[in-house]
Amino acid sequence: MDWTGVRAMVFDMDGTLLNTEHAIVTAASQTLVQLGHAPLPADYRMPNMFGTAADLMADVLKERQLPMPQAGKAQLGQWFEHHYAEQPPHGAPLYAGVRAWLQAARDQGLALAVCTNKQHALALQGLEAAGILDLFQVVTGRDSCGVAKPAPDPLLFTLGHLHVPPHEAVFFGDTHADAACAQAAGVRFAWFTAGFGTDLVRQYPRVLDFADYRGLPLPTAALA
Repeated sequence: MDWTGVRAMVFDMDGTLLNTEHAIVTAASQTLVQLGHAPLPADYRMPNMFGTAADLMADVLKERQLPMPQAGKAQLGQWFEHHYAEQPPHGAPLYAGVRAWLQAARDQGLALAVCTNKQHALALQGLEAAGILDLFQVVTGRDSCGVAKPAPDPLLFTLGHLHVPPHEAVFFGDTHADAACAQAAGVRFAWFTAGFGTDLVRQYPRVLDFADYRGLPLPTAALA
């Protein structure tokens, strides 16, 4: 990967920086129990790991052939977020090598940010628990600008706060929602293949595919 001309790196959070799968499944299971349904099996795989909280839970209900509660989809998402916020603070570990690589990027003078479909407050909570919040200049959640990925708005909102144009940034993500967001925003996309994404990502342009931050070249030439 040639980092020449790159001034900012923006990262998705779940499935890109943090492995939040266990916490998400647990919160979804607790939401079902709250609604009077059976909990999810221990080895359950979420049908949707790229949308908002409401999207995630709506797809769980559909997959389990359960009805939408009368309170509606938005409230369903809020119940999920309540249970997610109560998960152990260190229940979503960093992927190997993340902190060292982010620190190396910061040391090269790069601006770092997070753009996630998670609620802003929950994103801050997760990044702080993982010990990396201090490395980011901007954290954008799905409620920061009123729209979620794959719309380009959250990524453009993030870059606007960094004062970096799209062509001078790279967006790191793991799902097709991230890839579509980057394409629509005119930002280069790097795919973390060890996250929650599927082969749908291959439909979108990418400048880099990688599965381990420990093998990712450090951005020593980024500002050349």
